Amino acid sequence: MDFKTFMARITSVEKSPQKYFIVDPDLPLSVYFGLDNLSRPTLLIEDIGKTFSVSDIPSTAQIHVRSFMNNSKACLSFSLLSPGRRDVFNTLCYDLFESTRKETRDLALMSLLLRFSAWLALLKGTRPGVMSLQEQRGLAAELMALVYFAEKKGFGAAIDAWVGPFKLDKDFEFFDHWAEIKSCKVSSTTVSISSIEQLDATMDGRLIVYRIDQAPENKEDAYSLKDVVDKARNAATNVAERTLLENKLLLSKYVDTETEYQKKKFKTYSRDFYRVDSQFPCLRRDGVNPAITACQYSISLPAIEAFKEDGQ
Repeated sequence: MDFKTFMARITSVEKSPQKYFIVDPDLPLSVYFGLDNLSRPTLLIEDIGKTFSVSDIPSTAQIHVRSFMNNSKACLSFSLLSPGRRDVFNTLCYDLFESTRKETRDLALMSLLLRFSAWLALLKGTRPGVMSLQEQRGLAAELMALVYFAEKKGFGAAIDAWVGPFKLDKDFEFFDHWAEIKSCKVSSTTVSISSIEQLDATMDGRLIVYRIDQAPENKEDAYSLKDVVDKARNAATNVAERTLLENKLLLSKYVDTETEYQKKKFKTYSRDFYRVDSQFPCLRRDGVNPAITACQYSISLPAIEAFKEDGQ
């Protein structure tokens, strides 16, 4: 659908008693345009698979983002708060709508979130806050895993599989397996699992644990977060892959201009792979009372030694 046709349709719906119309029934996501309960122009995406927190997809002064359940379906909506920005909002809606022309619902949702993250930076006009040391270690671990998978499967497959920036249940999702990446200090004996679903899956996967500590600048093999980012950038083989990486870095709150990401140094002391199969000790949704909707827990690393395997 071209922009002119899209504009004709969204203009007509506001003159109709019908609140929403589906933009294109052939898309993998159900995308609607209409007016919300406050008569604000709204792009509504229905049945996205999961809801998001306010921090995952923040609103702006012009766009109110809402993630909610409707008739047991997870929905996401973008509503215009500033009538004077209607032209910009129309363009944003068309861009988000077109970004969902993918093969599957998951790919369409990822594409939409990436596109909105780029719009978010433009609309807010501000850079994200500095990541904590724990967040920096976590992003460094995910990027090192990205480079590892790129060496094994090619950068295109690895960057497509990296869904950690979307706050989904797993950090990497391939068609035949998955991986959850954790970073911890050298002295740690446990890793934290942030949800029931994080290690629960119908197919086997891997828990990959990086032991990372802060290090002085003169420490052998010390690196900064920017060093790891640049290594990932150098692994990309074409412009499309590099663009996708940059979008996911933005979604992860990383910006090159933050000097702390160059000054703070880290060192990786080990990387361990654990096979997560039906025998692996973790919480699973079918074994948890439905009244428990969310939880966090820790796993003892010495207790899962039997599941350790060669990363090669």
